[in-house]
Amino acid sequence: MRIFNSSSTFVKVLSSLFTVALVTIIAVSCNDSVMNGSQSQSDKAQMNVHLTDAPANYDAVNINVQGLRIHYTPDTTDTADTSGEHHGKWVDLPVDPMTVNLLDFQNGVDTLLASTELDPGYYQELRLVLGGGNNVVIDSTQHYMKVPSGQQSGYKVKFATQVEAGEQIDLTIDFDAHRSVHKAGKSGKYMLRPVVRAFASSSDTVQSGSVAGIIEPAEASPRIMARMEQDTVATTQADTTGSFMLQGLDAGDYDLLIAPTNDSYSDTTVTDVSVEADEQTDVGTITLSQNE
Repeated sequence: MRIFNSSSTFVKVLSSLFTVALVTIIAVSCNDSVMNGSQSQSDKAQMNVHLTDAPANYDAVNINVQGLRIHYTPDTTDTADTSGEHHGKWVDLPVDPMTVNLLDFQNGVDTLLASTELDPGYYQELRLVLGGGNNVVIDSTQHYMKVPSGQQSGYKVKFATQVEAGEQIDLTIDFDAHRSVHKAGKSGKYMLRPVVRAFASSSDTVQSGSVAGIIEPAEASPRIMARMEQDTVATTQADTTGSFMLQGLDAGDYDLLIAPTNDSYSDTTVTDVSVEADEQTDVGTITLSQNE
């Protein structure tokens, strides 16, 4: 005959029930946390800010990046003016202060300046904040570049994009080093007056395209300008191999004006270059005529 200890059996049953209940509570709690985490993430948009540059005839162009600010507004009816009835605000992006040689990032190569989550809405105008210690290197000699006063709020970079929840936006700052470095007359001193533009693409759509090609001979060292209806939209310079790339171009037809910096070669224009969104138009090799 088997004899059961009723007290011991009751304790074991109660313990088993408690364990099952505890596991159920933990599972439900974890599931809620995952769902809430997904909900929280989906309520935000991801923005990555990159920096690229057009080639320039210097050994190096070093800029001291201290910060980035971007203007946010809930809708497109607002402006960058945050006073009065406006509801927009400036958002400081997380940037680790760094010194960047612009010439390391050319013809489609870029570097990441900031990455963060942002509220959905309308973003327009970026402010690039530079510190001291900016310099240009010419023939192995470093020259300090003075930055004009009054830039504490940052250099304005115009752009506009609508950001949706759950979307990833890649914003590229295109810095034109060639047009930004200036020698101040007979003093021999150098000034930095940034010439910059910005273009955006999202995880869902890419609204701009690019043009690439090769200029021969490379020793012509030409500037290349993309024009649409007489307006210069973007400029760059061929690198030491003659290669060039113009990025962030809206879809449409462009004329490419090619202006050699070497006086031995003639200017030329390539007309009706078609650009499509999310496509790179290759114009092939363009051979310049030599002046007689």
